[in-house]
Amino acid sequence: MAVSSTGVPLFSGVEDIDDMFIATMDEMDKDVTDLIDIHDPFWKYIKEKNLIEYRDSIGNYVPVRLMDKPNSTVKDFSHYDDVDNTPQDALSEAKFAYGHIVGTQMYSREELTKNSGKEQLIDLVELKREQLETSMSNHFATRLMGSQDADGRMFTGLGRIMDPTVACGGIDPATPGYGYWKPQVGVKTGGGSYALATEMRAGMRRLTRLCTYQAEVPNVLLCGEDLYDAHQAWAEEKLQLRIGDIKDSAGWGDYEMFDFNGRTIMYSQAMPAKTGWLLNMKRTKVRIHRGTNFTFESWQMLPSKVAKKRDCLTYAAVYTKRRNANGVITFT
Repeated sequence: MAVSSTGVPLFSGVEDIDDMFIATMDEMDKDVTDLIDIHDPFWKYIKEKNLIEYRDSIGNYVPVRLMDKPNSTVKDFSHYDDVDNTPQDALSEAKFAYGHIVGTQMYSREELTKNSGKEQLIDLVELKREQLETSMSNHFATRLMGSQDADGRMFTGLGRIMDPTVACGGIDPATPGYGYWKPQVGVKTGGGSYALATEMRAGMRRLTRLCTYQAEVPNVLLCGEDLYDAHQAWAEEKLQLRIGDIKDSAGWGDYEMFDFNGRTIMYSQAMPAKTGWLLNMKRTKVRIHRGTNFTFESWQMLPSKVAKKRDCLTYAAVYTKRRNANGVITFT
């Protein structure tokens, strides 16, 4: 049986067309890390800011060690007072499992035969690539912003980390001693919510204060539509500039996002209209296995089919080292 230049068995009778299809597809995929570009503002931000953690090797999960227990032996003393020799536990551990995504590209001998013209073949190559690229992008973006917990297949979504009522990384904030393991919630001192029309800045100032720890300041605000509009109108009034000019200077292109006062404010379709997530990107990360970064496996024959396939794979995890360095606010 004839084989392509990369050793893939070719379909008998359409070897030249088959070889051209494989060669063209492989040529388009040389820069595999840029093949799949996730169409999501948060992904755009972490990619442009080089905030994605790439690892050459990974375990079963991302371990986050939390020094959350005080040493009870610390005390005042004088002269020959006895010291406290009680053994101390220092750490808890949150565990964020990896998720695994696969997409499959397939074509049959019949497709090659019916698309044997040069232009038709190029159209087929483009179609197969665009189909997988769009599907992988949409799926990853959904998981990235989702509220799902890691389960061995899916990775933890940002929505899970930002929900103060649920467990995350295997730790439940309702468990005694772990009340700190949840994001800050932007409400008034008495517990009421802020009104978007009249108290947007007051609510954001309070949430920022709650999330700020010893020179650690949140640097991303993800907004639903109404909250983003309110920020845009406020910033344009203060700066006397169009947000479009700020976006162009920062290189954010057609995304609804802009930089203001050291923070990137962005609109996400995945969020309720009046909700905002204040994120500390020093403490909240996306990690990807470098060798499985939207990477294609080799072409292979489908068993019992007159068709070929290859799989595109990515292994990723979303995790946080300090959940309460982030915050969520919902306006009325």
